[in-house]
Amino acid sequence: MKKKKHKLTFQFDFNFFLLGISSSENDYHLSWEMNKVLEISLKKGADHFTKRKEIEQVFSVYTFYDEEAYLQYFLIVNKSEKGFLIEELRNIDYFLQIHGDLSDNQKQQVISSVKNIKGVSGVFKLDINTLKSKNRLIIE
Repeated sequence: MKKKKHKLTFQFDFNFFLLGISSSENDYHLSWEMNKVLEISLKKGADHFTKRKEIEQVFSVYTFYDEEAYLQYFLIVNKSEKGFLIEELRNIDYFLQIHGDLSDNQKQQVISSVKNIKGVSGVFKLDINTLKSKNRLIIE
């Protein structure tokens, strides 16, 4: 009897709201400011490790899970000593991922709140599907 081969394919879920943030602030200070304006409690989580061309890169991550609204927040640093998490977005210093259901109004509130943080020079709504290296944004 001929053996059947089954190919298992796996696709990541990129169903999250993604902002790019340009800021001269340190990651811990930006997370503290975001906690105040968004009324959340980002805390330093496990670092995000990736490899690019045999070079291991480490990126700081701050996380918060809002149990009442079923939202999960990740503030991810885009720059490390050995390069960028998302190479094609070198002008972005941080990414803010929000997993969960947000209305368009809530998204606009987040954008305007982050824009008002002292030291933030720009906030950009990003389309995850246009990024070549979007798999690097998957935080475990």
